[in-house]
Amino acid sequence: MTKWKALKHGTECLQASGWPTGEEPSLLIMIQGRYHKEYWLVVLARHDARLGDLDQLIRDVWVECCEHLSSFRIGGATYDSDAERFTNGMNVPLSHLIAPGSTFTYDYDFGSPTSLDLKVIGETSVAPRDGPLCLIARNDPPIIPCDLCGGEAELALNDFDEDFQHYYCRECLSSTEYDPDCVDLIANSPRNGVCGYVEDPDTALLWYPPGWSADEIVPEEPGELLDEIPLDDETEVNAAMAAVIQDIGPDINEFVEAERAAYGEGIACMAGDTVMAFCTFMYIVYEVKIDAWDALSVQRCLVDELSQNPIFPEDWPENAVPILCRFLTHMEASGHLTNASELIAVLKEAEPAFQKAATSPEKGQAIFKLILMKAEEAGVDMDDLDAFFNFAVRELVEMAGFDLDNEEVQKELSNLLEGGTPEALAGNIRAAMIFERCEDFCQRFPDNTILEHCRRIVKDLFDHPAAPLARGDAVLWSAAIVYAACQDEDLIRPGRGAPPLGQEISSFFGVERASIRNKVRAMRAFLPD
Repeated sequence: MTKWKALKHGTECLQASGWPTGEEPSLLIMIQGRYHKEYWLVVLARHDARLGDLDQLIRDVWVECCEHLSSFRIGGATYDSDAERFTNGMNVPLSHLIAPGSTFTYDYDFGSPTSLDLKVIGETSVAPRDGPLCLIARNDPPIIPCDLCGGEAELALNDFDEDFQHYYCRECLSSTEYDPDCVDLIANSPRNGVCGYVEDPDTALLWYPPGWSADEIVPEEPGELLDEIPLDDETEVNAAMAAVIQDIGPDINEFVEAERAAYGEGIACMAGDTVMAFCTFMYIVYEVKIDAWDALSVQRCLVDELSQNPIFPEDWPENAVPILCRFLTHMEASGHLTNASELIAVLKEAEPAFQKAATSPEKGQAIFKLILMKAEEAGVDMDDLDAFFNFAVRELVEMAGFDLDNEEVQKELSNLLEGGTPEALAGNIRAAMIFERCEDFCQRFPDNTILEHCRRIVKDLFDHPAAPLARGDAVLWSAAIVYAACQDEDLIRPGRGAPPLGQEISSFFGVERASIRNKVRAMRAFLPD
């Protein structure tokens, strides 16, 4: 709403408000930022209101941060908030100084000033219901673009080193390394971003008409908005690990040293990784420290969370639960929990389910699908197996919690990737990529009949001595496999013209139907009768 529409609406509301009629006319005063005219207020001033009242309203609604000095400049004279130091104070009636058409100025804080222009834009017989002044109109908060995406910003991040504010939407703020104590709501004020100014809706409410609430002036606290910001995975994990270390870090170190003395370096390293991962999952997923662990959450964490570790030594599934049981005994002895025997019992009970989940083919397929999706989003050439293998290995290493910036990790990665994709893996990766595309298309069917038929075709082609899947366009292979499966299940019949499902396959994979049909005919030579 523009200031003039707001003024018109406000004056109409005043006439219908039922507020008292003053002995003398009240003044309507427009206030706006001198350098930021998008910020404005319209104030109704009773005939006996004083300049100091107007100063207090401006402070409470718009500018107060550190009780700085302020002054009005009216008709060549200056009226200051510190009457003891200056000749003219503010304890003077407005009606003695201004009238309809008068213009004057206001400055708050002479070090980092906020400067305002004021004008008496009219008068009315209606007087404020309570007190000498009342705010009757105000600008809507202006839209400020997010520094990163250009969308609408919601939060301001104070940079005290640069004495500057950055503006972010919630999503973009979550991608930065920010200190929550430095985040504020964007103030609807010309003092926004100056001297740490933050709106105080409770104080501003004193000058609003009856019926308003503080929540309507400033809808949310910055902490409430920050609680709604999803942390990216890395930030959330790092924060959880830091909390675990702060809580029981020395005890974990003592346990790992005891494991090293009893079982050797290999088990000690495994114990450190296992315990830290388990404690972190308990902190993130179940939001509990070790002194609040219960049987149900511990059992679920083992089977649902810890089992999803993407990279582990061959003997980890059989050692993980014994390690955790010894850790619980150690932590009970150090006074951090009192129910170790109960927790150990449920871990042992769930051990078979954990081992099955940790080594299941479905887990590997889910991880592969996630990496495939990330690779496509990152623009990796999916026909370049070496490029995909390089990307996949790095993703797996990062999933396992290794720091890719660590020099030792970088050295090991370089040695691993130096020879390109191992020949034994190349065929597996390509076949898996081809099948994943088939799976994406088959999601439209009500059951898994076509998908399982595709799986059998891929297996037959992969097992064929001629290794046909190693050659040709991978997307065309996926399209042909789906087309053949639909033919075999009688969903695409010959001699019926261009079938709708055939056209759908062509559109989904971006391949001409003629090319798909030719590929299907060639492919059937490699399939059993």
